[in-house]
Amino acid sequence: MERFPFTPDYGAQADSVPRVRKAQFGEGYTQRSGDGLNSVLRHWALQFSNLTKVDADTLEAFLRARAGVEPFEFVTPDTAWSATAQPFGVGNGVQTQWLLQRPLSSDVPDLLVPATGWTVPPTVYVAGVAQVAGTTYVLSASGLATFTAAPTAGAALTFTGAGELVAHVVCEEWHRTVKGFNAYDFTATFQEEAG
Repeated sequence: MERFPFTPDYGAQADSVPRVRKAQFGEGYTQRSGDGLNSVLRHWALQFSNLTKVDADTLEAFLRARAGVEPFEFVTPDTAWSATAQPFGVGNGVQTQWLLQRPLSSDVPDLLVPATGWTVPPTVYVAGVAQVAGTTYVLSASGLATFTAAPTAGAALTFTGAGELVAHVVCEEWHRTVKGFNAYDFTATFQEEAG
């Protein structure tokens, strides 16, 4: 599946749209249930400002080629991350599990969130020595690192990795505005696919 090659401007609006089935019974009783396994789908209203004609043409060609039918990968706004030598704990000789955490953003480095959605699994280090995934530790999708042997007391635990949240979307509507010579604005609405 091809990946959308542009990054939208800040101010992208994300909405969640639950798909609900309703059955109306006599006497006013209504029964509701989620429609499908993934019943809450997201929509993004995106803006691309001050594009050159070449970029606007490329963006429109990408969307036209899929004609609102063929899904593509989209890195959801503000979810791409990378961490180098990110500390996640200090060995104590007893504990074997730690959660890999990364800064939410470079603007707030002290606000940590689980390091998930990897593009490539992180490399985990104990006292600066790279560990072997599957041998010296196991890493779950939630970011929980479980070591086969407790790291020694005082050993710094760090990791290096990168990730992003990717959605499969379609775009059924987009708008292009000429602002001036070689200056275009572009808006588009992406809908997440249930599959």
